[in-house]
Amino acid sequence: MSRDASVVVIGGGRFGRLAVQRLGRRVAVVVEPEPAPELLSLGATVVREDGIAYLDRLLEAPAAERPSWVVPMLPRHLAGEWLFRSLCSLSPHFLAPPRRCLPQVATFMEGEAGQFYLSLADFTCPDDCPEPARVCTVTGKPRGEPMFSRLEGMDCPGWGVAVLRSRQLAPGVGGLRCGELLELRQRLAARGGRWVVATACRCHGVAQGLVLEEARGGA
Repeated sequence: MSRDASVVVIGGGRFGRLAVQRLGRRVAVVVEPEPAPELLSLGATVVREDGIAYLDRLLEAPAAERPSWVVPMLPRHLAGEWLFRSLCSLSPHFLAPPRRCLPQVATFMEGEAGQFYLSLADFTCPDDCPEPARVCTVTGKPRGEPMFSRLEGMDCPGWGVAVLRSRQLAPGVGGLRCGELLELRQRLAARGGRWVVATACRCHGVAQGLVLEEARGGA
């Protein structure tokens, strides 16, 4: 994979298309099982496949063949579902973590598979927010502690906490480092047990409970 094309976008809907437009030549492929004409017209290479299956295969490739970044643009928790698939030998299942463990935020929603969606905003953010470090571009007020830090600081007895930080690659486009995904998998596999797995940027996040068999020999 070329140095310029260092990003794989998973999901080719409206936000996936925005990612392609804003990242330009950095996009190696877009993974979308049912690409719309609007996506195909952008000229990016499109792989017609389930995004989780593609990611699982992609991360098993030699390091030189992997991209640097994965941009999740699908309405699912990419990291949680990839870990579920990738750690199948540890009999994974999803289990919603205790709600009391999660940080108090302005917006809190529960998904269909026990995910919790959290946001520091009680309004719809612009899709091209530059994610400044301290001050919200909409309110002009200090944001306070970033979402990824709030999730990392959770106190949840009996559960490990693992947070992947989404870093902005372009306005409104956050990416996960492939190396950090692999490090997270190794960490969970070595220990097993109950984990709150989360992905978050400075303002928004998704958390999901994942239960694995205890690691043999203890950890």
